[in-house]
Amino acid sequence: MIMAEGNHFEELVLRYLSKEISDSELDQLMVYLRSDSKTRRYFDKENELWQIANLNQDVLNTTDNGWNILKEKSGMEDNRSSIVIISKKRLAAVLVAASLILIAVIGASLIKYPKTDGNTAKSNSAIMTGEGEKASIILPDSTIVTLNSGTSLTYDNDYNGNTRSVKLKGEAYFDVRTNPDKPFLVQLDSIYITATGTRFNVYSYKNDNRIEATLEEGHISFTTQSDNKTFDVNPGQQAVFFSKSKETIIRNVTTETYTAWKENKLRLIDTPLEEALRKIARRYNVVFEVQGPNLLDLKYTATFIDESIEEVMQMLGTVSPISYKVYNRTSVNDKQYLKPKIVIWSRKN
Repeated sequence: MIMAEGNHFEELVLRYLSKEISDSELDQLMVYLRSDSKTRRYFDKENELWQIANLNQDVLNTTDNGWNILKEKSGMEDNRSSIVIISKKRLAAVLVAASLILIAVIGASLIKYPKTDGNTAKSNSAIMTGEGEKASIILPDSTIVTLNSGTSLTYDNDYNGNTRSVKLKGEAYFDVRTNPDKPFLVQLDSIYITATGTRFNVYSYKNDNRIEATLEEGHISFTTQSDNKTFDVNPGQQAVFFSKSKETIIRNVTTETYTAWKENKLRLIDTPLEEALRKIARRYNVVFEVQGPNLLDLKYTATFIDESIEEVMQMLGTVSPISYKVYNRTSVNDKQYLKPKIVIWSRKN
């Protein structure tokens, strides 16, 4: 890679990580990433460092301080002249970008590096996000995956060899690189989702009684493991598997309702209260208690971007006959912190 190309590639990487990259620039980045393994390794390391570094300007108030914190988090030596991943100049540019945009990673995403058990040559890579965090990665085949909070994605290190297979727990948006000869497989606890090249969202949290796959573009197959039934899903449709009843339904939906989270939006379009509260709880890291099953028939249409949880609840209380109270549960006897609890009940006229 000649110097001019290297500078352009580094700029594209920075624009991708800071969510400022255009579609044409993303295509250019993909060309670079497919060019050779060295370029790919550079990007992987850059992406890991970006996810690890908590780029908070209140803490990183100087470039030198930022470099020292980044060095400590990544375990790098202090030989700055040999570091080609992030220099002081580039870190300063990152800090400027972080002050101008909402970075997709909120807080510091926890990255688990590949491990080998010693008895086999096979190893896995795992990327995980904590509550209130998001992360975006590019898989070796150029498939882009955006992870919502409380999500884990694992894949074998021979991914894109014979197969393209990942395991998901939580919620993720997939922009799958087209390859009809090598289908892309998402493995969930009870479901297999197969695609060749498409864009779709998967919702599969452990404690929820449902698994959802919402298709924006292309085609996916939704297969239940219990009875090996396969359902075809077309653009604008959602497959829902109910864990308790083992029932699967296909329904037409407004896909933006289920994908807006990756743009830091909460979109409700004629959404039932139960589903709305599920989305709000995930976004704001709270729990709800609904007193009165009749409230679950209420439906809402709204878009939230940067409103606080209090502002969201005020809106819900304004447009519907509900009252609520927020309980900020700080700690219990074992010193563990609990999520705030919001109790909702029917408002008397």
